[in-house]
Amino acid sequence: ELDWPEKTKIMQRNWIGKSDGAEIEFKVDGKDLTFKVFTTRADTLYGATYVVIAPEHEIVDLITTDEYKQAVEEYKEYARKQSEIERLSTEKEKTGVFTGAYAIHPLTGEKLPIWIADYVLATYGTGCVMAVPAHDERDYEFATKYDLPIKRVIKGIGDVDDSLPFVEYGVLINSGEFTGIKSEEARIKIVEKLQQEGRASFKVNYRLRDWLVSRQRYWGAPIPVIHCERCGIVPVPEEDLPVLLPYDVEFAPTGESPLKKHEGFMNVTCPKCGGKALRDPDTLDTFVDSSWYFLRYPDNKNDKEPFNKEWINKMLPVDKYVGG
Repeated sequence: ELDWPEKTKIMQRNWIGKSDGAEIEFKVDGKDLTFKVFTTRADTLYGATYVVIAPEHEIVDLITTDEYKQAVEEYKEYARKQSEIERLSTEKEKTGVFTGAYAIHPLTGEKLPIWIADYVLATYGTGCVMAVPAHDERDYEFATKYDLPIKRVIKGIGDVDDSLPFVEYGVLINSGEFTGIKSEEARIKIVEKLQQEGRASFKVNYRLRDWLVSRQRYWGAPIPVIHCERCGIVPVPEEDLPVLLPYDVEFAPTGESPLKKHEGFMNVTCPKCGGKALRDPDTLDTFVDSSWYFLRYPDNKNDKEPFNKEWINKMLPVDKYVGG
């Protein structure tokens, strides 16, 4: 139990983005290939009528047929130029391209067309989505635009508006042996059935990303790594730490770290073989150091460790500092 304002707790929950669900395996028709989708609504599996894969997913090149190669390549380039925020916008019209390939539905054996679309990201879940247009707003919009099948498999309980897309829990219909079961129970039982066949597993996903690396600043903590052509990645020796940032840096808007153009910083000798090597030009986010700097104040002469844990526990009233 945290003594935090409720709005802060909500912000943290949304930021972390915990999702309890399952990973379900699909086979690619006519190929010795499989891929997994992550879903929190396995109860809607019988309503999957197509599959959507992130344009940048590695499997796209392996499954795209010759007939659709040009269209797929052009769309991949289009998606690459968009930011993640643009791709996830709920107001932006959904777009996509058919790959020419089909997936096999794990329960019905039906062939489901495989599309790529920019609203699916390779960095979340598995980068592959089973599309259930009758019970998902994005999938419904996409299916309506591209004239893809829409199959209802959930019926509302009681006096509710269950017009499509119906995204709430309800009772399963058109779902084989699971017809008549409530969603809460079915989302477990369907996964258990596929799990026995080695085609599904329960899974927890988080929306958290590599924020501490991707949100870079020049003045962030340097990554203490050296890149050598002969030895590969070599850590900076402990006696050479900390790696200090140079002051004479040119901040040109090239999209690369300004450190990359600083020859005096970048060019070093490999500590392993003595050959020519390069420092890592990237930095860690400033929160890597700014979230714990206060722990150093009571013990700022310590040259053996960042701080003495026993002293800190006695002297400081704060256990954890959350900034941002």
